[in-house]
Amino acid sequence: MTPSPADTDPADPFGPPDPFGTADPFGTGALRAAALSAWRDSPTRLAEDVAAEAELLQIGYRDRWFTELAANAADAASAVDTPGRMRVHADGTALRVANTGAPLSAAGVRALTALRVSPKKDAPDRAGGAVGRFGVGFRSTGFVDRVELLSVSGSILFDRGATVAAVADVLGRTPAAVPGQRLAWPSTQAPSPGYATEAVLHCGDAEQVRSLLAQADAEAPDLLLELPALVEIDVGGTVYRRRDERDHVSIEADGRVHRRWLRAGAGRTQWLVPVDGDRIRPLTDDVLRSPTPTQIPLSLPARLITDLPVTPDRRGLHPDAEPAVAAAGYPDLVAAAPADQRHLLVPAPAFAAGVEDGQLRSAVLAALSARRWVPGVDGRELAPERTLVLRGFTPALAELLGEALDPLAHPVVSDGPAAAAVLRLGGRELGLAELADLLSGLDRAPSWWGRLYEALDPLVSGPEATTELGALPIPRADGRLHRGPRGVHLLDLPGEHELVLDWVPTVHPAAHHPLLERLGVARLTLSEVLAHPGLEQEFAAVQGADAYDDQGQEDLADVVLRLLDATDADPVVPAWLGALEVPDTHGELRPVDELLLPDSPLASVLAEDAPLGVVDPAFVAAYGARPLRRLGAGWGFTLVRDDLPTAPEHDLDAEDRWWDGLPVPSETLRAVRDLELVSADRWGAALDLMARDPEIAPELADPAGYTVWWLRRFAEVTPGTPLRLTAHPDDDRWRGLFAPLAHPAADALTALLVGAEPDAGDDAGDWLAALADPRRTVAPGVAARAHAAVVAAHRAGRFTLDDLEVPAGLRTLDGSVSADGLIVDQPWWVPVVPPQIAVLAGTHPQARVAADFAALVDAPLASEELSVRVASSGRPLDPDSAQAVRLAATLGWELTGPLVVHDELVVAVFDADDRERRVRVPRWKDDTGAMHVEGCVP
Repeated sequence: MTPSPADTDPADPFGPPDPFGTADPFGTGALRAAALSAWRDSPTRLAEDVAAEAELLQIGYRDRWFTELAANAADAASAVDTPGRMRVHADGTALRVANTGAPLSAAGVRALTALRVSPKKDAPDRAGGAVGRFGVGFRSTGFVDRVELLSVSGSILFDRGATVAAVADVLGRTPAAVPGQRLAWPSTQAPSPGYATEAVLHCGDAEQVRSLLAQADAEAPDLLLELPALVEIDVGGTVYRRRDERDHVSIEADGRVHRRWLRAGAGRTQWLVPVDGDRIRPLTDDVLRSPTPTQIPLSLPARLITDLPVTPDRRGLHPDAEPAVAAAGYPDLVAAAPADQRHLLVPAPAFAAGVEDGQLRSAVLAALSARRWVPGVDGRELAPERTLVLRGFTPALAELLGEALDPLAHPVVSDGPAAAAVLRLGGRELGLAELADLLSGLDRAPSWWGRLYEALDPLVSGPEATTELGALPIPRADGRLHRGPRGVHLLDLPGEHELVLDWVPTVHPAAHHPLLERLGVARLTLSEVLAHPGLEQEFAAVQGADAYDDQGQEDLADVVLRLLDATDADPVVPAWLGALEVPDTHGELRPVDELLLPDSPLASVLAEDAPLGVVDPAFVAAYGARPLRRLGAGWGFTLVRDDLPTAPEHDLDAEDRWWDGLPVPSETLRAVRDLELVSADRWGAALDLMARDPEIAPELADPAGYTVWWLRRFAEVTPGTPLRLTAHPDDDRWRGLFAPLAHPAADALTALLVGAEPDAGDDAGDWLAALADPRRTVAPGVAARAHAAVVAAHRAGRFTLDDLEVPAGLRTLDGSVSADGLIVDQPWWVPVVPPQIAVLAGTHPQARVAADFAALVDAPLASEELSVRVASSGRPLDPDSAQAVRLAATLGWELTGPLVVHDELVVAVFDADDRERRVRVPRWKDDTGAMHVEGCVP
């Protein structure tokens, strides 16, 4: 309702009486009179007030109506020191905003009707402090023409229409514009039950009410965060509540968490970051809040709510404000975050969003650099500028190094963005080389070092890393700590063998790990350990004639025997280690290779005078038979092994002869020793023993090896007949020439028996001697093949002409032995040489083979000893004619060159005494190269 200009009120000479009610507890009439008087006396004052209010409404407090009403509600709650509550709901075309706390006061009304007069300046500093500064926040509601402010202490209203009427009555004209909230009238309305004050905004329509209600709903959660004096805001029935915990504050909506924040800080400065479950969710952009939002952009990951002085419109900072002071609490927020997420709160490198943001970022980074918040490996918190960061640091490494390295960052901040954040704030990266140096002073058990290598392994990903760890400490088996991989070795033994080797520094077994090999620690096989020069020197020291040391001998034997028992693989044992002494049955120390193991099967085949004793049974029980056998003690036959033999120095019988007969030196040596000690009448049993031994049996099949070489020459199952002159029972090639071997293991002894050819000059001599033995019945075909085999062995380089003794006679074509044999060197000579002197080097005579054989046996060739001419007449025939081709095909001969056909081919044969005899032959090649053949031409 609009007041009538005709009505007057003695208390208000410049306007009509109060049209809204009679009670005026706050003296609004006098306030109106003063304002109207000022506008009447100074017309420009009215224009200035209109402009000032419009500026506040349209610029400074635009869209801040709910924020300002919430700030007033917070101040009202603080004034009576009780938790504040607000309620916002629609009432038709009006929006009602109620709050608890201190009611409206006369001073408050005076401030509401003035532009820059606030009753809060002198208010006591209660919990949360006074939010308002200038008493002008209520102007933000001026976007509606009628606003009621209802309170339990009295109510007022602002009505733009009533103001226009009052001003027109005083000025005598209707003004172009008036301030909407300079003239207040008393109201008889009361706030909603349960609330001390209620603002009623009379909107143009229900749509505007819905829009304002949506704005309040969107801002309520943040306002509860910014204004701790408020604990509840009900927006259209949705109840938002604030719940404070020690390090968190939660905003609930209808009993469910709407948003949870991690917070830290002190007094009126708080830093907060949203929390989702157990993860913080850093902000990407926000504005500074003092305590309600300003228009100052911030690029920090957390929200700042502080009490820095702001401009009257609350959108900017006062020129005297120092943003950097608010950074002091930021490290507390970072320290309150989970250790693996703290780096997310370190501002990333970026351009500042503004001057204030730049100042605040610099102060925050400086505070984070100096304050302790980085989780340390030992459980303490470290300042970044005093922190070491080891990239890729793992929990396994942390468990080992937590006590040893200070100040080292925890694994959760030792890689990726977390490590980068610490380093950006002044942390120092710890390289692997420096880590190796720091570890050098540690005194730890070998097993601890083994776990360390396991934990370090994932960090060593390339050659650069292995180089950096070049000084990594490595525990040795002798108890000392070795710096770096050079000069220390790994023993290639299964399991944990606590063996201390005096002659070679080795890694303690409890510290073994593949990383050591990657770093360059050489892995020694057992064979390499036994062949190490240091062991030979150690052996020589205890064997020295002037310093023989029984205890040293026993200690060395102890280590060597335990080494030999540490693996199932067969190591190569140097032959000289067989001289290592162990006790025999008489209690005397003797070289182990001169002793047999108790109950050794080998003893049953050795000669009675074999110089071998027996190892003390108690000593065998202590160490086991296997290492003693590997060292050379006899059980069955023993192998001598050498992977790089350089000379015949393995104490093997006739070894030099075998070595000299090799076409090239052997690359490896595997040889059965003590063969010469076998009793001559026990070779059958000895061969059976070797054939059944899985270690020895392969050596019986190696024709190039020492074992086969020796057994072929010196082993005799049949007295007087070496194995190389004995045939396999199923081998019919040399029937009548070599006797078959009567032995159950003959199949395993094939390489020891007569083969396809002789293997050396002495063997070839034995072949020829056997062929020349008239007591043997040898078929002519066997003899011819044997002669050819001797030639083949000679051509293969197995012996020279000087290596062969001339036989007493030669096996001839009729099976007899003749001292006057002639070597048939062409097929057509066979009919003209008498069978009792004809000797064939192969079943089909060839001139070159015959010549070689003649040279080997020092016998004449038939073509050299006899002279032959064709005695019959024949007819020339073209070798390419049909008749010649049919004849060659019929006879199975190759007919080339000049060809002469005889009905009956007869040749005259003249011996050395020029005696003639005539022989009919099927073919003959004369001195001119013409081939004469007997036969009819189809």
